[in-house]
Amino acid sequence: MSTTPPPTPREDKGDLGLGRALSERRGQRMLNADGTFNVRREGLSWSQGGSLYHDALTVSWGRFLAWTVLVYVGINLLFAVLFVLLGNDGLTGAPVDHFGGRFWRAFFFSVQTFATIGYGTIVANGMAGNLLVTVEALIGLMAQALITGLLFARFARPTMALQFSSVAVIAPFNGGTALMFRIANRRRNELIELEAQVTVTMRDAGAGGGRSYYPLPLDRRAVSFLPTTWTLVHPITAGSPLWGMTASDAEAREVEILVLMHGTDETFATRVSSRRSYSSDEIVWGAKFRNILDTTRADGRAAVDVTKLDLHDVVDLPVSTTSLDPS
Repeated sequence: MSTTPPPTPREDKGDLGLGRALSERRGQRMLNADGTFNVRREGLSWSQGGSLYHDALTVSWGRFLAWTVLVYVGINLLFAVLFVLLGNDGLTGAPVDHFGGRFWRAFFFSVQTFATIGYGTIVANGMAGNLLVTVEALIGLMAQALITGLLFARFARPTMALQFSSVAVIAPFNGGTALMFRIANRRRNELIELEAQVTVTMRDAGAGGGRSYYPLPLDRRAVSFLPTTWTLVHPITAGSPLWGMTASDAEAREVEILVLMHGTDETFATRVSSRRSYSSDEIVWGAKFRNILDTTRADGRAAVDVTKLDLHDVVDLPVSTTSLDPS
């Protein structure tokens, strides 16, 4: 299997740091479908480049819960060792055999102290033991407050839960063609004052060309409400960077459509955002989205099945504006 050699660094005075020289390796997209970037910042120390608070708010729920368990168990294991080091008389009360040994008795006593449970079956003995209890009680108080605060912040932090169609289409539009993709709100809350910014990035024509970025004007850039779906449309006119382009052209020039959405979450009255990209292999040429709005319900209310957001039908494109390359 052949592999693509890593790109050779080159001086590019035309690159202003906006990503012109970002995708030197073929097939590498700038923005993943889930909205994450294929960029890693280097040269910063851990204290400069990291933020425990930010990471705790943005990691997945699985990783957050794993971190919580790790901190909880780690603190109790540490204090269990310290209680064991106090000796046989450091803890009194319930017999050691009831807990499977001195270490596990110390561990469960640490859990009771950390969580301020205080059953009374195990008691610290002596000045050293009670000083250790005092320290753990303080650490436990702060740790629980911090974890509780992070848990609340994760629930309370407003986010935009937009469902993007997994593909964009090149469809007939007003006698010509247009690039289209579709969005819907996954939540039952309302998004208001929704705005879109769409940019296309592609390789410059010619061997060894870098990447250029062009804003794509939309037929409608903003909507006041999003109760159903919104199909965003970029008319491919003579002034469009996509004018005259075919499917094979888009693949050869590694076209990528970058989408940034802004809106206001009505529940929190807070601005939220979401982003996505469409690579050339996620653009269907000669297709139009199928209507998924159901207005035939008995209760008179309209309904949208978000799971059908990607449904589209194959159509012919006007040959006068852009041609469909069937390959």
